[in-house]
Amino acid sequence: MPGPRILLADDDQDLRGILAQRLGGDGFQVVQVPDGEAALQVLQAEPVDLAVLDYHMPGLTGLEVCERLREAG
Repeated sequence: MPGPRILLADDDQDLRGILAQRLGGDGFQVVQVPDGEAALQVLQAEPVDLAVLDYHMPGLTGLEVCERLREAG
């Protein structure tokens, strides 16, 4: 049975890869995206148990992603 799904959004590819590898090794399913727009698309399209959002990303910041999700209700 697959583990909980985590969305990991970070524009730093190296950091994102390290975190995804560690979390995946701990049994989590990790969905990786490089920016806020992609994070928003994933969050609107499929369920995740936890979203880890970098605050400083090009385009939408992590905070802006949260605000848009809240507005969408």
